[in-house]
Amino acid sequence: MTAEEILAKLSQAGHRITRQRTVVVEIVADSTCLQSAEEIYRRCKERDDSISFPTIYRTLDMLVESDVVRRLHFGRGRSWYEPVRRHGHHHHLACLECGAVAPVDACPGQLILEAAGRYGFKVLDHQFEILGICKECQEKELSVG
Repeated sequence: MTAEEILAKLSQAGHRITRQRTVVVEIVADSTCLQSAEEIYRRCKERDDSISFPTIYRTLDMLVESDVVRRLHFGRGRSWYEPVRRHGHHHHLACLECGAVAPVDACPGQLILEAAGRYGFKVLDHQFEILGICKECQEKELSVG
């Protein structure tokens, strides 16, 4: 979804569209992949120095509750966010050490649908994320060890 579409949906749902919320929405909507709350905060601060971390979290919670942003958890107490996409989707490689995330265009969706069909299960959505350690973090472990 674009920032304009997200803001229109929020407005229609009765949410106030403040300057700070608009900044958060623009940062999230402009991303091509997942971003952590910390990354969103850093990028928002570049545009509006008055924005606070609690404002970021409250706005992200509102965006998730409004079904315009997805929140993914990969463990270790971190969450990542991305706008809901109407057409197509992608999956992710996520480093559990540094939090780096990379998109993966391959999708096991057909395999999931086939397996679900054997059990008469109706699939509404799916998530497929690959968790591991990125090359840079592996190299750090080798140099420390």
